[in-house]
Amino acid sequence: MTLYFGYGSNLDAVDWNAFCERWGFRDAKLAPISTALLLDCELVFDHYAATRRGGALNLRERAGQAVEGVVFHANAAALYALDRKEGAPAHYQRLLRHAVLPDGNVVPVMTYAAPSQSFQRPHGDYLGVVRRGQVAHGIAHAMMEAAARDVAPPLTIRHLFVYGTLMRGEANAHHLEGVARTAGSVAGCLHDCGAYPALSLDAGEVQGEVVELPLERLAGMDALEGSEPGGAPGGMYRRSVLPVRVAAGVIRAYAYVMDDAARFPPIPAGDWRSVANRLEAWAAFAAREAAQ
Repeated sequence: MTLYFGYGSNLDAVDWNAFCERWGFRDAKLAPISTALLLDCELVFDHYAATRRGGALNLRERAGQAVEGVVFHANAAALYALDRKEGAPAHYQRLLRHAVLPDGNVVPVMTYAAPSQSFQRPHGDYLGVVRRGQVAHGIAHAMMEAAARDVAPPLTIRHLFVYGTLMRGEANAHHLEGVARTAGSVAGCLHDCGAYPALSLDAGEVQGEVVELPLERLAGMDALEGSEPGGAPGGMYRRSVLPVRVAAGVIRAYAYVMDDAARFPPIPAGDWRSVANRLEAWAAFAAREAAQ
C-alpha cells in the first residue's frame, strides 16, 4: 500500500468511482485515512484539462502556505488508475512529499503536480466536484475558491507557537521583536536540552506563547530551528502544525518539534520558564558557539 495525498477531484468518491467504473478499474481501492496538510505549497488553477473543460487544480510552491487534503491508502490497482486519471507522466507527475497529520505527526506521501501554465479558468462542473469532496472530508473551500478567481488565498496557518528561547524575556525573544503575543498551550512533552528546550508529541501539556507571524519571517524561523522545508523530517527540529489552546478557544499554529526529543530529560512542569538555570545555560552555550 502507498500513501497518496489527494487535494482535488479525487477527494470526491463519486467522481473517483465513476472513473474507475468507466475504465474498468474495479480492483482500484482508495481508502481515506486522515485529513492532512502539505506545507509550503498552495492550490492554483494553472493547468488546462480537456476532460474537465477548463482549469484543473495544481500545486505550486509557496513558503508558509499549506494545502488541506486527505491521505489515502492506495493499492497497486489504484496507483495505476491514478496515473491514468492524472495523465501521468505526460501531464501530471508523481511527487514525493511529507504530509502533516492533525496530531502533528508526519507521513511520507505521493501526490501529483503538473508544470505551471498561465491561469486556466475552471469549469463550474469541476468546481462542484471538488467542493463536494471537500465537504465530505470537512475541508474548507477558501483556498480553492480564491484560486478559481486567480486571487491570492488567505493563509491556512497564520500563527506560530513558541515555547522556549523565543518567548518574551528569553534569550532569542529579539527574533520576534514587535510581534504581539498571547499565552497558549499544546498537548506534548517538553524536554531539557540544556540551553534550550524541545517539544515532543508525547503525553503531557506544554506552555508557551502564540504569535501571528509575518510570512516573511518564516524562513528565518526555519533557519534558526534547523528545519527542513515543507515540514520534512531530517533537520534538528521539524516544523509541524498543532492545535493550540488559547483564551478564545483552539487555533492551529506552526510549532517546531523534535522527533527524537525523548533522549533528553523531560521538564515536569511543561514550562521552560520553570527551569531556573536556563539563562545561564544559554549564555554558556552562546559563548561556546562564538568561540568556534
